[in-house]
Amino acid sequence: MKKIFLLMLLFVSTVVSAQHRHYHGHHHGHNTWGWVAPALIGGAAVYAITRPPVVVQQPPVVVQQSSDIVYIDGVAYRKQLMLVNGSYQEVLIRM
Repeated sequence: MKKIFLLMLLFVSTVVSAQHRHYHGHHHGHNTWGWVAPALIGGAAVYAITRPPVVVQQPPVVVQQSSDIVYIDGVAYRKQLMLVNGSYQEVLIRM
């Protein structure tokens, strides 16, 4: 619908511009800038028609579960918290 409206606007502005240019046989006061408005309208219409559509997509949801198991050089270890000298530290225990 938007494209049809813009094409009709372009057509009407071109027709109005063509009908407005009466040549009276003299060059005094003749507007030589009469092409600017139709060119701007036509350029805007072509730009709007040729723009790619905007697609809004939801970002994918990635859920990562923390694992208690860590592999080092192919050997499995389990993470655990241990109280060492009055403070908790994360240690790896070989499985």
